[in-house]
Amino acid sequence: MTDSPNDTHRGDRWWQPIAVLAATFPVALALSVVLPPDPFAMLPVFAVVALGFVLALCSPVFVYFDRQYLAAEAAWTPSALYYLMVVPAVAPFLALAYVYRRHRRVGVPANPLADSR
Repeated sequence: MTDSPNDTHRGDRWWQPIAVLAATFPVALALSVVLPPDPFAMLPVFAVVALGFVLALCSPVFVYFDRQYLAAEAAWTPSALYYLMVVPAVAPFLALAYVYRRHRRVGVPANPLADSR
């Protein structure tokens, strides 16, 4: 039985929501600087902050499954301290550290679109 391209990349995508979580703080900061200080104009900032809050609350699931994948496929298992991403105040900073260290240890993730010929 051969694996389809979609089957081979199922487990290695758990880092992506963590990367989005890492991007929420700089995006919200940039939007708050660029947009006028009007409550209606600040709706995109509130949306980005809400997305970061939801991702922070869900981050233990992402970290758990990515740790499982990395333990099986790579020589690096992230620290359990990354579960502290569940605290929204520190989540973007821990997520940035996680994605940076994951990239340094594992390398560039595979591109599933390149293998779908």
